Amino acid sequence: MKENEEKYLRKYPGLTSEEVIASREKYGKNKLEEDKKESIIIKILSIFKEPMFLLLLIAASIYFIVGEYADGIIMLIFVLGICTIEFIEESKTEKALEELNKLSTLNVKVIRNGKKEIISSEEIVVGDIVILEEGDQTPADGKVLYSQSLGLNESTITGETDIVYKNTKEDKENYFKLNYCYSSTNVTNGYGIIRIENVGVNTEIGKIGKSLNEIEKEKTPLEKQINKLVLICTIFSAIVFIFTIIINFMNYPALPLKERIVESILAGITIAMATIPEEIPVILTVFLAMGAWDLTKQNTLTKNMKAIETLGKVNVLCTDKTGTLTENKMKVEEIYEHNKEFKEVAYYACPLLAYDPMEIAIKNYLKSKIKTKKYKNIIKEYAFTPETKMMGILWDNNKLCVKGAYESVLPLCDLDSETYKVIEDKINEYTQNGYRIIAVASKENLEKIPKKLENARLNFNGLLVLNDPPRYGIKKSIFSCNTAGIRVIMITGDNGETARGIAKNIGIKNYENVITGQMLEKMTDEELFEKVKETNIFARVYPKHKMRIVSALQKDNKIVAMTGDGVNDATALKKSDIGIAMGKRGTNVAKESADIILLDDNFNTITAAIAKGRNIYKNIRKAISYIIVIHIPIALLSLFVPIFKLPTLMEPIHIMLLELLIDPTSSIIFQRIKTEKDIMFEKPRKPDEPIINKKTAIRSILQGLLIFIVTFINYILLLKNNINQNVAITITYTTLVLSIILVSFELKSKESTIKSIISSLKDKLALTINLGIIICLLALIYIPFLNKVASTAPLNLLEWLYIILLTSIAVLPFDLLKYKKNN
Repeated sequence: MKENEEKYLRKYPGLTSEEVIASREKYGKNKLEEDKKESIIIKILSIFKEPMFLLLLIAASIYFIVGEYADGIIMLIFVLGICTIEFIEESKTEKALEELNKLSTLNVKVIRNGKKEIISSEEIVVGDIVILEEGDQTPADGKVLYSQSLGLNESTITGETDIVYKNTKEDKENYFKLNYCYSSTNVTNGYGIIRIENVGVNTEIGKIGKSLNEIEKEKTPLEKQINKLVLICTIFSAIVFIFTIIINFMNYPALPLKERIVESILAGITIAMATIPEEIPVILTVFLAMGAWDLTKQNTLTKNMKAIETLGKVNVLCTDKTGTLTENKMKVEEIYEHNKEFKEVAYYACPLLAYDPMEIAIKNYLKSKIKTKKYKNIIKEYAFTPETKMMGILWDNNKLCVKGAYESVLPLCDLDSETYKVIEDKINEYTQNGYRIIAVASKENLEKIPKKLENARLNFNGLLVLNDPPRYGIKKSIFSCNTAGIRVIMITGDNGETARGIAKNIGIKNYENVITGQMLEKMTDEELFEKVKETNIFARVYPKHKMRIVSALQKDNKIVAMTGDGVNDATALKKSDIGIAMGKRGTNVAKESADIILLDDNFNTITAAIAKGRNIYKNIRKAISYIIVIHIPIALLSLFVPIFKLPTLMEPIHIMLLELLIDPTSSIIFQRIKTEKDIMFEKPRKPDEPIINKKTAIRSILQGLLIFIVTFINYILLLKNNINQNVAITITYTTLVLSIILVSFELKSKESTIKSIISSLKDKLALTINLGIIICLLALIYIPFLNKVASTAPLNLLEWLYIILLTSIAVLPFDLLKYKKNN
């Protein structure tokens, strides 16, 4: 094979670096038609379409109309500040998504400058020489230069699922030519070399792809819940907006009509700004996008951001064994020689150029033990298939060397019952320790070459005993899944006893029960539905069985994550709730079908991703809870102050400062909350569980009401005791701002608010945001110009101590409840 590859490199040297650049300039990149990026101006204008900013601009306009230019200018400065925050957050999210898209592009094998290279599919140009192997996806349209049983599934462009075998003969009859390979079609078997003739939008799939942007993706349950919540709040805001205008208009009959209208509209705008939770949709976008980006740092590429929501609900994790639970570093532990030919046959039952870890281990073990290399040329190869679970090579001396699963090989061997019993006992001895057993057999002087390997009659030569040790930390990860209420199911092509031994060693529950592929074949769907409720080991299964297992689990209302790496795993990956492809050994077809890709093929990474997914969902819940808590006192103060005919407490400028506090806190600080240590000791959340459940909603409402009660009663008492009106406004407003800051710390963790504040000192970004808010607040209190604009006044030390007391009363009772719950 190596010699053949070198021959191809000489025959098809590919493009030079200069030719690649020239081709890309002439024909463009290999990218389908993209959505046009919005300009900065369009992005900014889209921000101003939001109800909040429209209200702000209306308020600023009213200030300018009535001659309050200072208020109007300050309002516009706040608008600009919030707009900047929104723009930065959106740009950060967009950048994260762009980086994710770069990571998720296909890898392609090409020949350039006479050397084999692996490049991104986007870098393919017209004229490139591309190598295609089983499991690859064709990166662009190209003409076949060489084909060795090259078969493709072209259903993505033709709708037909039959394998299409390619050749080099000119095809003038068919639209989809037999001597062409088309972009996005999957190589199901064989080997081929093509020369790229069309890229990007000029490919057949590119012509189809122009209509894809018109397809709307279905919203997830989380998106639907959030949209419903925002709609309810918006309707409530509209009602309160009208109600507030009417109350304020009626409260000031002595004022001139124009002034009454202006004051009433400003009051209505203030309360509308206070009640519209425009931060919630931003939270969902930012948290999922940044969460997906954070997962890449943990070797997990998220192709579908919506999968992050599902990660927190996974309660069944189906995983293969080799390379995921184990190291995929096979080692020959022992051999059982039935006759003196064993070592030689075992060596020549492997391909000349071995890629499979098992075959590499066998050849490395045996190469020093074989004295002479007898065989040189291969007459025929019998490829390994999931169905036969064996392979064979017929050499030029008319000797057939075979190796494979002992269940497949032994029935082909002529063995008496006594010998068979000895071999069977040895196999049982090895498999109980979790070892993998490979049977070796051969046949000399064949009279007729069999068409299929299973038609051959063979002589048994011996057994290879291999071991693939469990991955480092796998026991801890399995334990973590068990404690997290996630059931781990091993689905492997290995022998049942070997699978049982590994499962026992690493801690998979209920490892005693094993269902084999043969047993599964005989089961009805109803029987399998009952069996999957208690079986955690499926051995000697074919890839097609994974689909049935997933379907049976989903029928039992399980949220299933499924790992896979092969072409035949694609349907199961697509069917499962979370498809997980292997980044290193996985085929492009598997990666395209999956929701997430493990960049290190490591089971430990899956558990880390689930923990991260749970944390992201919890942080979204905390952020939304925070928004509900803080909007309640703001809305109620805006409503009840005019009802009780009290001096205006909050004007739009005050709301602006609160928005500068709320936006970055909810969308940045809460997004950065680290994963809790005990998150994998919690059970998976139920699929139909709302983002804000009854318990959380009641707690949020009570917490918001408490802040309102404390600040409102304080405001009334201050005014009744003839405290200066501006001082009363300043004390009440400052208490509200500090309460909102403290609530964010209280909701962030299970620790006390004080501990949460101390731990947050290490987070420079969170510290900067909170310090910035406090500086803005102090500016409103101590800068004379802003005193006049915001109706505030400087405070003395005694008044600050009073504010701290009020803030403690407004927030700390829920801290005490938390302490009581934790103890």
